[in-house]
Amino acid sequence: MPDIVFDIVGTCISYEKVIDAITLRLGDRFKESGIDPRLFFFFWLAGCERDYSYLSQCKHYQKFGDIFKYTFYRSLFFAGVKEPRTYANDDDLEFIYGEWFKLEGRPELKEMFKRLRDYGFTIWCLTDASHDRVAGYFKRSGVDMPDENLISCDSIGVGKPEAKVYEFIANKIPSSGNDAFFAASHMWDSIAAKQGGFITAWSSVHEKEPCPEVFGSPDIIATGLVDMADKIIAKHKELNAA
Repeated sequence: MPDIVFDIVGTCISYEKVIDAITLRLGDRFKESGIDPRLFFFFWLAGCERDYSYLSQCKHYQKFGDIFKYTFYRSLFFAGVKEPRTYANDDDLEFIYGEWFKLEGRPELKEMFKRLRDYGFTIWCLTDASHDRVAGYFKRSGVDMPDENLISCDSIGVGKPEAKVYEFIANKIPSSGNDAFFAASHMWDSIAAKQGGFITAWSSVHEKEPCPEVFGSPDIIATGLVDMADKIIAKHKELNAA
């Protein structure tokens, strides 16, 4: 039976809840400062992803949630706030950080998983986030995910997109070759998984533009999550046709 490994946050789970929290808490101040809440969040997130990866590469692994929390004031400074700890405070940070744990599944998540499972795929999760945080996202979204199929990089001590991460999950799932798929909405994640031997699928739900001139191409390019499920099933049939 085929297996598919999913990236979770950004792919299956939307960031909108935390963007709403930033808008609610800092929106008036941001408006006066000419800072867009959505742009601020994705700048903050991009810095976290960079630092998470760099720290893993230099053998100083840190949990993603800690990096997110403790780079808040730095991100405000980079956004043009000269005195971040006067402009905002720890109550603001704790509110936003609390909402970070309340993210919810994208609208097509349940149907995507259903189609893949009905076809015969076993679904696995590989995330930079903590195990408990992602388990909470699935619970809030009403999506069944067996605990043993949810793998956090925290348990490996190495972060994406290091090759060891994809090697670990490739060795953990039962299948290989044309039965081993990887799905993400981050092109860097898709390409790293492809280098790790997976059949890869990318959905435009997060990044919109695949930028193949930079990343190359995954095996499957899809729009929504249901479209990705249908194309994954079709690709599996194609690859395993007798």
